Formats: sequence, structure tokens, C-alpha cells
Amino acid sequence: MSGAKGGDKIEKIITRLQERISEGQFYEAQQQTRVVAARYVKASNWTAAVDILYNVALSLLKAGQGGSGGDLCVLLVDTYKQAELKPDPATKSKLLTCLRLFDSEEPTRKKYIGEIIA
Repeated sequence: MSGAKGGDKIEKIITRLQERISEGQFYEAQQQTRVVAARYVKASNWTAAVDILYNVALSLLKAGQGGSGGDLCVLLVDTYKQAELKPDPATKSKLLTCLRLFDSEEPTRKKYIGEIIA
């Protein structure tokens, strides 16, 4: 995959998944995101996996889907760990942005917090 073309492909995937969310197909968007992200993780394309997980998780959280969005946030943390990426300002910013979007009563929030401090 080369520079711009790879980025365009990732953007199209994210857009398609966000369209599912806007149509109210939250579970489908979550499951499709897990499958697509897993492909990129398997290929060690960490940037693509992170971009997809982060953007779709944000969209789900903004749509009030804390369970589905939270699941993808936890998967995002797991992806960072698998990639052995050291926390940098951009990584921390993404993780904190996700955290801020959780409803305080969302059960997945506690699991997510546990994952990011582990």
C-alpha cells in the first residue's frame, strides 16, 4: 500500500462505517470495524488499525452507543499494546478524547480506564 492511496482507502472504510452509524446500524458498524481492524492488525498495519478503531469508536460514543464504542476503545488500547507503541502526546490525546466521550454511568468505561492505566 502506498502513501495517499492507502490513506484514501482507510478514509473510505471509516466513512462507510460512519454511514452505518448514522443509519442507526450500531451493532453492524461495531462488528464490521472489529473485522476490518483485525485484518490490519494481522498485517501489522498499526496506523490503519488505530485510525479505523479510533474514528469509529468516537462516532459510536457521540451517538450515545457507549457499549459498542467502549468495546472499540478497549480494542484500540489492545492494538497499541500489540504494536508495542510507546505512549506519545498523540496517543494519549486519542485515549483521553475517547474517555471524555463516555457517559459516566457506562459500564465499559471502567474497563477502558483499567486498560489504559495497565
